[in-house]
Amino acid sequence: MNVVITGGAGFIGSHLADALVGVGAKVLVLDNLKGGTRANVPAVAGFEQVDLVDGDLDSLLARFRPDVIVHCAAQASVASSMNRPLENYQATQLASFRVAQAASRQGVRHLILLSTAGVYGAAERPATESDLPAPANYYGVHKWAAERYFELSGVPSTALRLGNVYGPRQRFDAEGGAVAIFLTRILRGEPIVLYGAGEQTRDYIYVADVVESIMVALRHRLTGVWNVASGQETPMRTILAALVAATGRPANVQVEPRQPGDVARSSLDASRLIATGLWQPVVSLDEGMRRTVLAYTSAASR
Repeated sequence: MNVVITGGAGFIGSHLADALVGVGAKVLVLDNLKGGTRANVPAVAGFEQVDLVDGDLDSLLARFRPDVIVHCAAQASVASSMNRPLENYQATQLASFRVAQAASRQGVRHLILLSTAGVYGAAERPATESDLPAPANYYGVHKWAAERYFELSGVPSTALRLGNVYGPRQRFDAEGGAVAIFLTRILRGEPIVLYGAGEQTRDYIYVADVVESIMVALRHRLTGVWNVASGQETPMRTILAALVAATGRPANVQVEPRQPGDVARSSLDASRLIATGLWQPVVSLDEGMRRTVLAYTSAASR
């Protein structure tokens, strides 16, 4: 199988590239390296540095002839989407439109989009795939639009609506996830800003479980919308406390009001995907945290 991974030098995309190479797939990574790192890409995978917003995608796809495109590339920060909405629109929505259109023209057989729980907005109960999206920030809006672009492309498509993914290789700057940001600042002794006192809840899911959901969608040609989540709603303050315990180091915490677009509760019901018997989350939060801390402390000691 020939697979193109957009954003394959980034967090989830590079782990997916490792998994696909491991089962003998031929992989081409497309990445502009604004957020990804070339060293994350497996040595045997092809690589093209290209910006999806204005790059010649048709030529790349015509040359590689992929069976599947897994679209991981995005600007995944809610805060960034609210502060720089046009930039987020280009990186997340416009790029998705161009990928979908090029895939349709070049005869790609399957499109997989990494979407987000953010399309649902605030939730008082775990969201299901049948719930009407009501995104509370521009990132959720742009991902919801990306889902429709893929659906309207004429190519069989899959949208995986992910919970809050964490694990090794996640960015720890302002564009990264809470686990990576908290952990890195604890290790460096830097202050941590806890917005809304950390009462916001999220569904945290380890990156290996997410990669396996993508592999299942590839193997079994799952189409449509699927939630991918742990099924456990966890406050951000609990995540911070777990990281303090795991590292044995204190956290210098500053509490600030919640940011625009930051919902109080977000949780997903992944029972539909679990019911297929093809996938279930296997890495507990404690084990995922242990693996993540080990990876970051090992990197810091090198």
